Amino acid sequence: MRKFILYVFPATIVLVVLVNLFFSNPSYQSLEEELEEHIILGDIQNQNITYWKLLQKDSTIISNHFNFLKTYFQLPLAPNGKGRGTFKEYNEVVDYYRRLLSSSNSEVRDIGKFGRGMFFYHSGYVEEALTSFTNIYNQELPYLNYIYGSYFRFGQYSKAIKYLKREISINSINKDSYRELANTYFLMEQPYKLDSLLSNPVFFEHATNQVKRYAYFKTKKIKAYSNAIFSRFFEGVNAYGFLGALLILIIWFSYLLFIHRYLKKRWGTAMLILFLGMIFAFGTSLLTDFNSYVLGYSLKDEFFNDFIYCILGIGAIEELMKIIPLFLVMLFSKNLKEPIDYVVFASISALGFAFVENLIYFDEGGLKTIQGRSLSSTVTHMFNSSLIAYGIAIGKFAKKKNWGWYCLFFYLLSSTFHGFYDFWLINSLARVFSFITFIWLLVSMVLWVSVINNCLNNSYNRSIIWTYNPDRLNSYLLFGLSTIFLLEYFLVAWRFNADVANAELKKDLSSGFFLLIFLTAKLSKFDVIPNYWAPLKFWDWNTLFSIPRVEPKRFDLKEIIGVKIELRNYGDYGVLSGHLPVYGEVVKRELLSWEKDWYLVKLDKPLKVAWKQQHFILLKTKDENDVFLNRNAQPVQVRLVNKIDHLAEKRKRKRDFLFVDLGLVSKI
Repeated sequence: MRKFILYVFPATIVLVVLVNLFFSNPSYQSLEEELEEHIILGDIQNQNITYWKLLQKDSTIISNHFNFLKTYFQLPLAPNGKGRGTFKEYNEVVDYYRRLLSSSNSEVRDIGKFGRGMFFYHSGYVEEALTSFTNIYNQELPYLNYIYGSYFRFGQYSKAIKYLKREISINSINKDSYRELANTYFLMEQPYKLDSLLSNPVFFEHATNQVKRYAYFKTKKIKAYSNAIFSRFFEGVNAYGFLGALLILIIWFSYLLFIHRYLKKRWGTAMLILFLGMIFAFGTSLLTDFNSYVLGYSLKDEFFNDFIYCILGIGAIEELMKIIPLFLVMLFSKNLKEPIDYVVFASISALGFAFVENLIYFDEGGLKTIQGRSLSSTVTHMFNSSLIAYGIAIGKFAKKKNWGWYCLFFYLLSSTFHGFYDFWLINSLARVFSFITFIWLLVSMVLWVSVINNCLNNSYNRSIIWTYNPDRLNSYLLFGLSTIFLLEYFLVAWRFNADVANAELKKDLSSGFFLLIFLTAKLSKFDVIPNYWAPLKFWDWNTLFSIPRVEPKRFDLKEIIGVKIELRNYGDYGVLSGHLPVYGEVVKRELLSWEKDWYLVKLDKPLKVAWKQQHFILLKTKDENDVFLNRNAQPVQVRLVNKIDHLAEKRKRKRDFLFVDLGLVSKI
């Protein structure tokens, strides 16, 4: 935590002070201006409060009544169960409309009946609502026919169309009517009528992207369909959102540069696969629409159906689109020579995909999702693509046969992981257990580290000892991910005001602080052992019950290999007590019976013990948490190399190397 306290925390305090000094809370010129800001932010609570203020100012504006009750019932239940959000209790709202019913003005009475009916409608008392609506004297009251149309849209399509068309002729400013009419033709599966409707610019403007894609897909209008796909990603793009998406891309791309020692030499290939990842992101819409409109398979808010759909309809499609760029590079380039190449290039493709996807979320109101997307969705995309690439690497470099089958298996595994992650956020029943997605993210990161570590173990022609500076990588992640936090805070303050930014910062710190620390600690911790395919690690229980150390254990193999050492007695008694001190050179890091951090030492002079001369010994720290040669007089375990042939074995067993004693090792 030292780096966070010394650097990140003070920087955060300074930025908070500056934001609150220079981005003061706005003074709205009118309630309408305030309302517009809340709508952009997606702040339903404050929208509802502002609509209520407008009603107190003028109770004759029907649109404010409609929107007040619509937003009121979008709020969660109040803690006392008697109202919604933190605002009005049910009785207070009902009494307000009851007072309007007693007005001497027939228009006000109609509004009272409308409001009372809307309250019943949103409360689930549909029959009472329809009774109240039919008692309205002016049946051409704005929004009334819209409510009729919305009600009949589920089953009685002809009635729904009649009422919605009437609403449009009466109240042309109600954009919901245009959208509902288009949705009705969509539910009726009438693509040609829908296509004709969309030729009207007003309907086209207010129709959903899904409806547009359905109409053009079914009518085979390729150009219009392509435009609909691209507009899905770029319609809401703005400078703030683009900057957020770009920063996430740069931070994680630079992280991959730290991992891949020679990525800078393959800059052209990296840029190509990044661009291809962006391009193929658009292909998800095509496959999703084919799945829905040809195969007829879609989300139905049913537990089992949605679980399978998340795997096959979301996970399998997106993972296919992300891995195609890697296959294209494999086909036309010779730059994929090592296991780490496959994992890193697959991650770059996923970064391009995530960049385009992030543009959808980072519109003006979506600026508050920047840190969430950077710490969860983006890294999950990279992990899932890495898993498929790992399958290819296993087949090519470990098994050296049938790599396509390994690729297929890991593709199915990746699709399952992806779908499992999404399911707990999508299905309404599963959403109660959305914390499972968070736990799954932690599991995925532990597994991702294992995947990357194994590929590093077996890369660089197995002759180059890969080393990295864990402190430098750790610092980069801590400062890079913290920058995303602070950028989001600054952008929200710049676009809106200090109050909104402060509220989001509180939320981000409560939800994202642990994840930032976890990713910083976990993704900077690699332990490279040449030629070692370790079993994949799915979980580390220590990460669940304690906050991991931000600072990694310092370890640099270059400071160990080739170092001259002295081995002295650990005590006055023991097998080696009469034979030490001895001197030698650290030659290699070894793995004995899956146990890391044994070091092979070539002695300057043979050690005469155990009935023969020993030219080599194996040393390992007595304390598992200690780093070899990090101090003088360090207690170590000593094993003898009785047979040189045992060192040549691929899997070395501890029983083949005799343990004789403890010793104290020091650098010379």
